[in-house]
Formats: sequence, C-alpha cells, structure tokens
Amino acid sequence: MRKNNSTHVRRVVCVVLNLALAGGAAMHAQPATASSRTLQWDVISVKPMSPDACPANQGGVGWLKDGLTASCVPLAFVVESAYHLFDSARIVGLPEWSKDPSQVYAIEARVSGEDAAAFNKLSREEKLGMMQLVLADRFHMKAHMEPRPMPAYDLVIAKGGPKLIAPEPNESGTSQFGAPTGDVKWVDSPLTNLMFLLGRETGRPVVDKTGLTEKYDFTLAFTPAARAATDDSGRPSVFTALEEQLGLKLVPAKEPVDVLVIDSIEQPAMN
Repeated sequence: MRKNNSTHVRRVVCVVLNLALAGGAAMHAQPATASSRTLQWDVISVKPMSPDACPANQGGVGWLKDGLTASCVPLAFVVESAYHLFDSARIVGLPEWSKDPSQVYAIEARVSGEDAAAFNKLSREEKLGMMQLVLADRFHMKAHMEPRPMPAYDLVIAKGGPKLIAPEPNESGTSQFGAPTGDVKWVDSPLTNLMFLLGRETGRPVVDKTGLTEKYDFTLAFTPAARAATDDSGRPSVFTALEEQLGLKLVPAKEPVDVLVIDSIEQPAMN
C-alpha cells in the first residue's frame, strides 16, 4: 500500500450528518467486508492539526469520490464514525490521547484512479469497512464487538398513539437536525435514524421498541440538554417533546448493547 507524504485535504465536511444518519446496527470490529476486501487504499495520509487552525463548528468525516477525508477531529471521533457508534459508552478502551480535543488530525485516504468507480459503488457499510482499514493500517488498531448489558432507553409508543405523518408520494427522503438548536426535520425516513439523535441527546443507547417500520414525515423541536440552563425559548426537553409532538416515549431500561472493545491502538507515525 503506497503512502503519500504530501496528500492535501481537498474538502472538509461538517459534522458527520450523512455518516451518522445512515441507520442500522453498528459495524463489526473486523475491518473490510467481502466487497471492500477487493479494494486497497492507494494513498493514506495522517497529519496533526492545530485546533487553532480549525474554524468554529467545522470539521468532521466525509466521503470523497475516490476515498474519505477527516479534518479537525480527534481520533476517537474517527473511530465512532468508522464503527457507527456515536455513543462513547459503547466504545471501551480508547486511550485518553485519542479523545483529547487539542490533539486533532487531518486524515485522507484514496483509492487509485482505476478503482474510483468501484469505490463509488460500495455500500455505506462497505465504505465504513474501508475506513476501519485506515485505523488498522495507520493506528494499528485491533478491536472486537461484544454485547454488554448497560443503561439504555427504550423508545415506545406513548398513550394516545403515534403522531407521525405518512410521506407524500415521490418525496425525497432526508433526515436533518440542528444539534445545537434542537430542530429536527424528517422527510420520508425511517425511525431508525432517530436513534442516533436520541442517543446523543440522552447520553444512553436508545433501542427502538415501537414496532413502527415505515417511513414518516415529522418535525421535532426541543431544548438540548446542553443548553437547558441558559435557554429561554420555552421549548420542552427531548423527553417531553417526543411525547407531546410525536406520540413517542423514552423509558429507562437495561439492554444488551453491542460494545466496541479496543484491544490495542497506537499513535501514528505522521506523514
């Protein structure tokens, strides 16, 4: 695998909305799937960045036509993205340096020009498998998944039933939310995507027990917990907003949840 010492990051993608809202279960800890195993990264670049060089609210992880890019993020965020686990309680064994917000990286990986078309045809899960290969190659990361019982929330239907709207024909599905403001807009999208938002907001894994498997339209407006002390909008908490606006409810529970256990990881040699 060829490593380039002067790879330039061409595009910074703001906080991983597209990655995070893909839905579905966490990726397995074994990097690469059957389809992605036939592809190899042609260039991998890892460079340290100064947080002072990162614009406010900029950075994240995103896809290029022939690879991926990460910028202005600590390694822990890249691990969360690669394994689709945006809940720190579900990742065990990450060293403190990987979480340090003052120790951020620019990471870029690209396939060869002849493999770009094949890369574009990979599913999102297969692309995440390719991201895991970057962690294995440059950070010597080894990990495995195991179920562990832990505090969680079950998402259930509230008394009175759900208040979700069936989408109009030919709507284009989108899942959007403004994390700092608590503004959520779902269009022709499954509730699966909502689990990510609720997990981030509550700090616990959220398990869908609603039995609602269709796609829906809805909006949700709440005061994020991080702003509750200073917010004067009059919006409710996410718990109240869910019940009043969507007819759904979060119930405390203890669930067996897949946890990513980091067996080993190293700081990379920069290039």
